[in-house]
Amino acid sequence: MNIVFVGDVFGRPGRDAVKKLLPRIRQEFVPALVIANGENATHGTAMTRPAYEELAAAGVDVFTGGNHTLGKKDSLDLMALHANVLCPGNISPAVRSHGFGVFDTPDGSVAVINAIGQYCMNGVDSPFHYLEELLGYQDIAGAVVRVLDFHAEATAEKAAMLYLTDGRLSAVIGTHTHVPTADARVTPRGTAFITDVGMTGVGTSIIGLDPTVMLEHFRTGVTQHPKVATGDAVLMAVVVDVDTETGRSRCITPLIRNA
Repeated sequence: MNIVFVGDVFGRPGRDAVKKLLPRIRQEFVPALVIANGENATHGTAMTRPAYEELAAAGVDVFTGGNHTLGKKDSLDLMALHANVLCPGNISPAVRSHGFGVFDTPDGSVAVINAIGQYCMNGVDSPFHYLEELLGYQDIAGAVVRVLDFHAEATAEKAAMLYLTDGRLSAVIGTHTHVPTADARVTPRGTAFITDVGMTGVGTSIIGLDPTVMLEHFRTGVTQHPKVATGDAVLMAVVVDVDTETGRSRCITPLIRNA
C-alpha cells in the first residue's frame, strides 16, 4: 500500500499546486490514501469549507491540522460535518474526538492520528500521554496500518515521539516547520519517519509568507500583518510504502515537485 502525505498546504498558491500536481502524483504512485496537512490552507491560517472542497476535489482524502487549525470560527463546524478533517487531539478538550480517524481503502483500513508538540505551543496536553491513550483504543488497535502527523516545532520532540511509537505505528510524519528535512528513513522495526515533510506553497517565500513583510518584522521587531507570498509554488510530500499484512513500512520517499 502506498500512502502519500502532502506537507502543510499554504494559502492559494499551495492549493493551486495541489490541484495541478496531485492528480499526476496519484497516477504515478496509485496511493490507497492521500493525507494533507491543511492548517494553513486558507490565507495561511486554518481551512474554510471552500478550501476543503477545493482540495478534496483535487484528490486529498484526509486532512490533518496543527496550531492554526482553530484559527477560524467555522473550523469546528467543518470537523463536525466531515470525518476526514482531523485536528491535533491534544490541543484542546473541544477537539479531542477529532484527533484520529480510521479510513477504509481498497487495500484495507488506515488509522490516521494527529497530535501536536508542546515546545513553543501554548496550553496543550502531553502528546506522549495522548499517544499512549490512543494506541489502546480498539478502533486504532484493529487497524494494521497507522500513520501519525506529529505537528511540532522541536526536532528532539519529534525524535522522542518516534522512539515512543517505533514499531507501533507504520509512519511518524513531522509537520509544522515548513522546511523539509533530509532524514527520511524506515527503522528496523518498520516505522517510516521524517522530522519534517516540508510545505506546499511558494518556494521563494519565508515559510509561505511574503518575504518583504516578514523581513520588516525581523528588522524592526514590530508585528506586521502576515501576507501570503505570491510566485511559483512547490509541492512537498512523502510516499510511504506499507505492508498491509504487518503494518510495517518498506520505504519512505520524499517528493519535491514544482507547480
